[in-house]
Amino acid sequence: MHLRPATAVDLPFLTDMLLEACNWDGTPWYDEAKARADDHAWRYLADWPRNTDFGVIAEVDGSPAGATWARLLTVDRPGYGYVADDVPELTLGVSPSFRRRGVARAALTELIAQARALSYPRLSLSVDPDNPARKLYESLGFRKTGVVGTSDTMVLGL
Repeated sequence: MHLRPATAVDLPFLTDMLLEACNWDGTPWYDEAKARADDHAWRYLADWPRNTDFGVIAEVDGSPAGATWARLLTVDRPGYGYVADDVPELTLGVSPSFRRRGVARAALTELIAQARALSYPRLSLSVDPDNPARKLYESLGFRKTGVVGTSDTMVLGL
């Protein structure tokens, strides 16, 4: 597996991974048109990359397999897992054919290292309590700090 920084040319793949994150249980809640039309969902990728955005693309045998990225959102335009203006909120997605192969753990571990190198105090995310990714987040030290709608907000202290 090869990990590399996410760049502007990765926007189409990041869009695919946003859809995987939104449709984590296999129910097609979002397609690209719906995600782009939903300001709350699209704020995770609008104008990618901004100068404070950072992310990781995981490739397996030269094919993009998964991605995780983080973005600072603000109190006036928060994300689903918003904590504070100085806490990047992450998104993670893995293509179905690459799941259960360590892609998410490898990419997220690298994203955490990037956040530490950038001196962020914490990372946050939003996850449905039934999403299997929750166990990954907990194993890496994320802890539940609140509930928004039906999803848990989780935070990792860096």
